[in-house]
Amino acid sequence: MGNFRTAWSAFWTILKSSTQAEAWKRLQASQSPDATAAKPAPDAPTAKPAPDAPAAGSANEAAVYTLTLLQREARLVDFLQEDISPYSDEQVGAAVRKIHADCRRALDKYFHIEPIRSEPEQSRLDVPEGFDARRLRVTGRSAGQPPFAATLIHRGWVAAKIDLPQRSQARDPQVICPAEVEVQ
Repeated sequence: MGNFRTAWSAFWTILKSSTQAEAWKRLQASQSPDATAAKPAPDAPTAKPAPDAPAAGSANEAAVYTLTLLQREARLVDFLQEDISPYSDEQVGAAVRKIHADCRRALDKYFHIEPIRSEPEQSRLDVPEGFDARRLRVTGRSAGQPPFAATLIHRGWVAAKIDLPQRSQARDPQVICPAEVEVQ
């Protein structure tokens, strides 16, 4: 489970920062093969990975797996990929209510989401010196050094515990939901 937590954190860090993405690419390019892996004979051809195939255990696989769970539990991807313009607001609202409840249940089941801050939004608070910038984003007029007097705009969210089901190695890690056919 520790590897998933690291991969999940890396995924979001790399997604949000082009600097971190470039650092990740440099790190991957500089790593040598595992010393315990069997080395091919000097004249033997080496197998090349399939084009565009992410490395096993990568942050991409973790992201797709999260989509897989939200699709399986709440059909979120189906809903987001659907053109909803032909439907009435009442029809969309009814669908959203069920998807919302199912997604919320899935988040609670697998990620145990909790707010980072307990105060209500729009509350006044002090940002102390040495605050954790990974859990608190300071915006507005933050010239100088903390402490800052601030207003809580968003409480933030943290996955207090990640409890994902075991992923089958027989499945393609890029497939969110396989196509389904019915034989007549």
